[in-house]
Amino acid sequence: MLNLGCGATRPQNWINTDSSLNAQVQKIPVLGDWLAKAFIKSASYSSDNVVYMNLNTKWGFASESVDVVYASHLFEHLSHRAATLFLSESYRTLKPGAVVRIVVPDLYKTAKKYVSEYEEGDSDASKSFLWAINMGLENMYPYKSNSFLKKTIARWQEYPHQHKYMYDELSLRVLLAAHGFQDVKSLTYGVSDSIEEIKDVEGDREHYISIYMEARK
Repeated sequence: MLNLGCGATRPQNWINTDSSLNAQVQKIPVLGDWLAKAFIKSASYSSDNVVYMNLNTKWGFASESVDVVYASHLFEHLSHRAATLFLSESYRTLKPGAVVRIVVPDLYKTAKKYVSEYEEGDSDASKSFLWAINMGLENMYPYKSNSFLKKTIARWQEYPHQHKYMYDELSLRVLLAAHGFQDVKSLTYGVSDSIEEIKDVEGDREHYISIYMEARK
C-alpha cells in the first residue's frame, strides 16, 4: 500500500513516501530532528517511517506489485506532465483489480461556497476562495528567514508548495477513465469500498472541502 506525499501521516504497514528534504534529514540518527529544525523550515515528525520518492520520474516499483495507491492533497500540486506520469505509473504498478484513491480540493464546491458567501455580502469571500485554491496569492505563505542557507533550501524544495491545477469531480473522473481505470466513483472522507485500512491515512475529521475519488485497474 503506497501512501504518496505522506507528510506527517506515516502509518505502519504502508509504504509512506515524501520528496521533502526535511523528511530525509529527520531520519539521520540522533541529530536528524535538530538539523531539520535548525536549517529547514519544517515541522517535527513523530515517525521516520518514510522513504524518498520523486514523482517526476518513473516509480521504483515492479509492474502489478501494488495493492493500493493513495494520495491526499498531492495531485493538485503536480504539473500536467507529473500528473500524467502519476496516473500511468499508478496503472502500471497496481495489481489487476487493485485501487487508486486520489483526494484533492473540490473546485466546484469551493466555487459554490464563494458565490454563496459573496451573495450574502461577505467581504472576505474572495480571500477565503483564493486561500482555498492556493494558486499564487502573493505572500500567502511568507517565508520569514534572513538566513541565506534557509532561503536556498526553501527555493530548492520549491517552497511554498502551491497548487498547479484544480479539479472537480467531473474532470477527475474523465482523467482517471482516460488512463484506463474503471469503476470510478466519488466517496466521502474516511469511507472506502476497497481500502480496509482507509482510517490509517484518513483520520477522524475532514480539514478541507475535497473530492475522494477511487478507481480500479
